[in-house]
Amino acid sequence: MRGAGVLLMATVIGLAGACHPLPYENPDSLPAVVSPPDGSSQRLAMNARIYDAVVRTVELTFYDGTFNGVDFRAEAAVRRANAVAQPDEAGFYEALNGTLNLLEDGHTRAVRPTDNLLNKRWRLQTAPTFGFADNVVRSKATGERQTFIARVREGGAAHDGGVQPGWRILSVDGRPWDGRDSRGDRDGKTYEFRFDDAAGRVHTRTLEARLMPRELGTATRTADGVLVLRFMSFDAPTADWLENQLSEAQMDRPRAVVLDIRGNGGGETRAGARIIGSFFSEPIVIGYVRTILGQHPDKARPGRITWDGPLTIVQSSLSASMAEVLSATIQEQRRGRVVGQTSGGRVVDSVAFALPDGGQLLVGEREFRTARGVVLEGRGVVPDILVVPTYDDLRHGRDPMLDAAVRAALDISATR
Repeated sequence: MRGAGVLLMATVIGLAGACHPLPYENPDSLPAVVSPPDGSSQRLAMNARIYDAVVRTVELTFYDGTFNGVDFRAEAAVRRANAVAQPDEAGFYEALNGTLNLLEDGHTRAVRPTDNLLNKRWRLQTAPTFGFADNVVRSKATGERQTFIARVREGGAAHDGGVQPGWRILSVDGRPWDGRDSRGDRDGKTYEFRFDDAAGRVHTRTLEARLMPRELGTATRTADGVLVLRFMSFDAPTADWLENQLSEAQMDRPRAVVLDIRGNGGGETRAGARIIGSFFSEPIVIGYVRTILGQHPDKARPGRITWDGPLTIVQSSLSASMAEVLSATIQEQRRGRVVGQTSGGRVVDSVAFALPDGGQLLVGEREFRTARGVVLEGRGVVPDILVVPTYDDLRHGRDPMLDAAVRAALDISATR
């Protein structure tokens, strides 16, 4: 799964792929960003071209023929004039996504060209980064977002600048932090960050966006001998990394393994099946997908390395798509315990199309059910052990979710 859904290759699409007006996006190439002048006739013509192609592609590809109860064609027609008239890219994509949001599907959305380019550069390991991971808290009462430093990567600008876990990001270049996965938009460009710490002291740091190798995951051992494997995507390089970590673990066997998939937004189905297969000694069905061609199972087979010891998963409300399939499979098969928050509930297979300005269109294309027939879309995976970090936890760099997952893993180990 990719982002909020599964990224399928064009050969899998079958009949639906033969008649949509947009080409499939090549996941291994960078998009060519086209930016017509704001307010120009070229801008308006580009808006119209993209809007009409997006609407037509959604009509032909969306997994639910009823469009979740919306007369999508009529509603899109009503909103067309406003979207096409937007004078700039930001306004157009906001209006376009306003139309797509009528479907109430977290997988069907349009990605602006600049963001798409950054996403692809990150995947191809050419994106500049500040070298930190963050946690985001949203107030239920006000909707306000607050962002805290969760982890600082050695060798990055944040590490060199003395940025500490628990610091809150107040602003970047005088503007609110936009949360773009801790990435800058140009290698070598500097940004002025303002943070505050738990005592309220303000810290100003000038951080340079640097090219760093993509961090596929992190592997750490707790003092209790538990191996914690944290990874943020499901793709072939990540699956290779995980297999290598498990292979090394066989030589110095830990007491248990914790998979940390908090914030993991999913990725590719094939990679997900490989990762899931690393924790089962026999082939298993991980779920069923329904398309215009009927229903068929998705299966996982034992991987090159199989971990048969105690296992827990720690997830958050931002864990989505293939990450949720992993949690659901482990839970349904009684292979381990799931700890943390209820996951995002965004589990529909999706496909990516290339937009003519370098943007991306994602469309939910196949319905997914778990092996037991549960629809995770809009529901998520409910953890066996619910743990919600507090504002104070984040402020002081505490991690009660991971602590609970480690305790649960040790409890399983003690019963074996």
